[in-house]
Amino acid sequence: MTATPAPPELRQLVLQALMEPDPQRKVLLAQSLRSQAATLSIAHYRHPEVPAGLPGCPARPELRSHLDVPKRSPFTPQGLAALLHAVTHIEFNAVKIAFNLGI
Repeated sequence: MTATPAPPELRQLVLQALMEPDPQRKVLLAQSLRSQAATLSIAHYRHPEVPAGLPGCPARPELRSHLDVPKRSPFTPQGLAALLHAVTHIEFNAVKIAFNLGI
């Protein structure tokens, strides 16, 4: 009798995507998760292995002037997504700074 392989575990795959520093690879991992959504399991009985390091931060992010970024209206889906993305980055960095300061 052959054992049926366990379905991929959702939390471990999401953590892998979050920890990926390369943006193109991160997108591919996210797309893969989406395509596997119906087949993923959640192992309630165990916690995923957490790798060391900061999640998804490139070694040296590209800094750009605000003048190089296209203007978008927050009243369109793309503009709202860009605004939420920017606020998320600001909040993430605020949390990192607070940890560094020991707050």
